[in-house]
Amino acid sequence: MAESTRSYIFFGSDEGAAAAAAAQQYAQLSGDGDGWGNETIDGSAATVDEALEILSRTMSGLQMMSMFGGRKVIWLKGANFMGDSPQGARSEDIQQALVDLADCLGNLPPDTWFVLNATEVDKRRSFFRRLGTVAECREFTRIDISKPGWESELASLSVRLAKERSLSFESDALDLFVHRVSENTRQITNELDKLDVYLGSERRRITRDDIERMVAISRTGVIFEISRAIESGDCRRAVRLVNEQLNRGEQAITIMRAAIVPTVRNRFTARLLIDTYGLSADNYRSFEAAVSRLPREGKRLLPLKKDGSPNSYALFNAARSCGKLKLAKARRDLKACAAADRALVSSGLAPRDILLKLIAMLTA
Repeated sequence: MAESTRSYIFFGSDEGAAAAAAAQQYAQLSGDGDGWGNETIDGSAATVDEALEILSRTMSGLQMMSMFGGRKVIWLKGANFMGDSPQGARSEDIQQALVDLADCLGNLPPDTWFVLNATEVDKRRSFFRRLGTVAECREFTRIDISKPGWESELASLSVRLAKERSLSFESDALDLFVHRVSENTRQITNELDKLDVYLGSERRRITRDDIERMVAISRTGVIFEISRAIESGDCRRAVRLVNEQLNRGEQAITIMRAAIVPTVRNRFTARLLIDTYGLSADNYRSFEAAVSRLPREGKRLLPLKKDGSPNSYALFNAARSCGKLKLAKARRDLKACAAADRALVSSGLAPRDILLKLIAMLTA
């Protein structure tokens, strides 16, 4: 990238974050878009020809000096033809047009600036490497909820976005919010905006009741609901939720590692801590305080957030659901989860059958 670039490209699987960053950059450069020479170009194309027309219009705009003098800013907004698709980067014509765009960006007229946000970019293509030499490229990756630590990442993002609105969370409210919203920044932002309006200027701290009243359950929230169904022994509900997710195209391994494995692991840990240290799950605050007082050997068993602090809320939910669950059963469930996870990765069995058989066992 050139040291003094006047071109900015934002892309990645977190489309909301990329779009927000592009909007912020455009506003900063254009003075909120008031200049006569500024232009926003819709980057949504349904065909190769439409994409080529958009790129041609963009390059023509970049090469033309502003009729009114002063700074000129062009924003190619929501380009959907830079990813690996027949209507996108697989087309040789589009690849060449994007190389031409990079050449254009390398020779911008004085005081001309460019912003682009894309829903997806095929980074294997030569046009991407060329764009990287003439523009500042920033990638925004959606949090992967199939990997350990996703809750902490989502919590950190939610806290940061809430702080921008002068909002804060009570601890149990933050945990519930994380399990209700999706990993998409756009949805998190939308939900926080709703809460901002709902709370008004008088109250700026979000409670659990606020979340339950105002925040809709998302795809990530459904993962949370699957966990709750397993914890409560509601086989029918768990099966229905899993089938719905699979029918919508969710990967079985994602459901396994984001919903089932953490639930079963936390139930085992909760049962062990209850039996060993007499923890009580009557209410969250007293439970959290009891967890903080555990001896060192007890704390080694706790599920941790990414920052290393105990994930007390997840453990609290597990402890509340333990009921008459025996430690031996919790241990068998954990072993069954490990076996099912291996089967999903390495066996030829139908993923749906593996999950449903496991759920039947866990909720028995």
